[in-house]
Order: sequence, then C-alpha cells, then structure tokens
Amino acid sequence: MDKSSRISLKRADKPQNQDGFITKVTIKMITVAEAEAKIVREACALPTEKIPFGQAAGRILREPIAADRDLPPFDRVMMDGIALSFKGWSSGRRRFNLSGIQLPGRPPLTLGSHEDCIKAMTGAPMPRGCDLVVPREEIKEKEGYIKVYDDFDAQPGRYLHRSGADCVAGDELVSPGAELGPNEIAVAASCGYEHLTVTRKIKIMVIDTGDELVEVGEPIEPHQIRRSNAHALTASCARMFFVVAASRHCSDNKNALSQAFGESLQKNDVVLLSGGVSKGDHDHVPAILAEHGIEKLFHWVNQWPGKPMWFGREPRGPLVFGLPGNPLSAMTCFHRYVRDALRGLAGAQPRPCLKIVLSHPATHPSPSTGFLPVKLCSSKGGMLEGTPCPPQNSGNFASVAGTDGFIQLPADQEEFPIGFEATFFPW
Repeated sequence: MDKSSRISLKRADKPQNQDGFITKVTIKMITVAEAEAKIVREACALPTEKIPFGQAAGRILREPIAADRDLPPFDRVMMDGIALSFKGWSSGRRRFNLSGIQLPGRPPLTLGSHEDCIKAMTGAPMPRGCDLVVPREEIKEKEGYIKVYDDFDAQPGRYLHRSGADCVAGDELVSPGAELGPNEIAVAASCGYEHLTVTRKIKIMVIDTGDELVEVGEPIEPHQIRRSNAHALTASCARMFFVVAASRHCSDNKNALSQAFGESLQKNDVVLLSGGVSKGDHDHVPAILAEHGIEKLFHWVNQWPGKPMWFGREPRGPLVFGLPGNPLSAMTCFHRYVRDALRGLAGAQPRPCLKIVLSHPATHPSPSTGFLPVKLCSSKGGMLEGTPCPPQNSGNFASVAGTDGFIQLPADQEEFPIGFEATFFPW
C-alpha cells in the first residue's frame, strides 16, 4: 500500500517504545472507490407498502406501471377545426355542409357523406368516416356550411393523434426504481392505478456528539458552538421524500452515548453519528459500535475532507455511518456516500452521473482523493462549468455557503487546469 493510503498519528494514548517516546501508528485507509463499493453492496432495498397514488409523490416505485389499454384509446383530434373525409377533399370539393359538432368526452359522431363536415374540438374523438382535420384558421364559416381555403395543404391523418400511438395495452410505462414525480403520477392516474407499490419510508436517526455543542436558541459561552451538523443532515434527508429523519444530541459521556445509540438502533433503518470517530481521548464511537455488535466494514478513507469516516451495519439490521464532526467533512461524506445508500435502501434507480469542467484552475496538494466545493455556471458555449471555492479548513462550512456542490479530484494529481472534467455531486 502506498503512502497515499496511510496516515501516521502521534498521540499520547499510543504505544511507547522502551525509551518512553511515542511511536508512530500507521492506519490503513481504503480508497473512495472501495468505500463506495462496500456501501452499495450493503444498501439493499427495504420492504414495500401500497399507498394511494395521490400520496406517492417523491416515493420510489417498486412494481411497474403498465398501460391498461391503448393510449390514446381513440383517434384524438389535436386542433380545433373541422373533420371531413380526404376522399371528399380529393374530389375537388372545398365547401362542406356542417352536420354536427364533436365535443371531447362524447361518443364519436358519424359523417353522413363526403359533402359534409363535422366541427371538432381539441381532444375530441375523431368522428367515424373522417380522416382529415382542417384547423380553424384554414376555414371560413358561413351559415350552414364551411369553406376551406384553396391553399390548405391537406394530408390524411394530419392533426390526428392515432389510437395506440403512444403505447399499447400491457406496455411498461414506468419502471421499478423510478422516483415518482408529477409525470409518473399522471401516468399512473391515466392507467387507472388507484394504489402504487412503493418502498416504505426509511427511518433515520442522526446523533451528534460533543460537550461543546449547544442547541440553537440556548445561551452560549465563548468556548461553545451551536449544533449545526445534525440540523444540516436532517435537512438533507428531508429533501428525500422517502426518508423520515430525526436527531438527538449526546455529550461525550460514553455511557450516555451508548444508551442513545442502542435505543436508536432498535427503531431505525440507518443511524448517522456525527463526531467522535477519530482518535481523540473522547472519540468513543468506534468502541461503542463494537460493543453493540456492529460489524465494521471500513474506518478511514483516503480522502479530504472526511478521512475518519466509519461504516458498518448490525448483522441483518440497520446501516451505521460514523461521520466526522467537522461540518464540511460531515456534509461531504453524506452527499458522497450516504445519499446513494439511502437510494439503495429505497430501491431507487442509480443517480445520474453529472460531469462538469473547471472554469478556473485548482490545486489539491493532499495525496488523497479531493472533494472541492464549486459554484456552477454556464460557459458561452453552453457547457456547465464549476468555479472552485476551496474551503479554508474542514471545520468551516460557512466558507462554502453559496456553492452548489463539490467535484471529486483524483488522488494522483495535484494541478487541475481550466477545462478539467470531473464528477459533480450536488449538496
């Protein structure tokens, strides 16, 4: 393993040599790709439930939506005007007797003869015996008859939406894994689906740790900071309509944290811990997770920010993420890994990979995969660009306020010129 995948720590709680000097402890780190693969492998879809289609917006579909009949189910008029037979037009006739009005939602009328026409509204079924629609702006209406302008370009089937042109009965219109938005809900309604099978909502508990944290609105001392990570993480979850998230705060007391974690483990599908995952004297999270029987799948990732990230799961139970306490690290790890894990639990289709190019040069001197905040903009050529907004440190999330997300920079490169292409992850 090369030096980019190792970290050396010097701490008072580490082994000492015979002279009493602290020795280096080298921690092996996995790559970003390895971390992603391990998470994806564990994030299997949760059970389903049936809900009314009107309540399904934002949920993840688990059974296909299929057409219950041909769509459209009839030959549908697409323009206000008149319907007539092309045979009548081909005979040289330009004046037609008005024999009726075809309205939407009414059974189709029948054309009496080639000398007649029927006024037809948009969305109405095509009258029987008609195969030509003439728009309103191409006709002149007189009392009892219709005159079609001589220069009208008549074509059979023009301005007509044929039955079955969109799909035929049995066609799959929305596939499992789709996030149900307005369009998908409309399709479900048009096909008669009163209920839809979706993944049940994912229950998440966010636990932030630290004696220095104070709730918003409470008195605060100069040496304290307000809780922000938990609120940012729950807000990120709230944007995913198939997730229900709550949060609680724990001090750095090991027993209290262990109790809070144990209670959360029993009631949730995912537990997110923020803080306490590194190597400090009060970083109790790894030990507590081990005591509760959580299988560690990895700890420490060769990335910046967010190296101390921890991931595991209770056997056949909830997923557990230990996120760093620094705000930028916590949010970066959530949007790089946790969000896709939640989509996996929901049975959602993979998130599309968005590539952008740098509008300005950037550097990332650390020998690790870099996550660089950017602000999106469009070039004159229409290409989506990202303006680098490098943070001062991983503890200052305010420094990247106003950015749209971050890009992933490879570990084997330090200089990134204008036009460098990278994968973009939105906040």
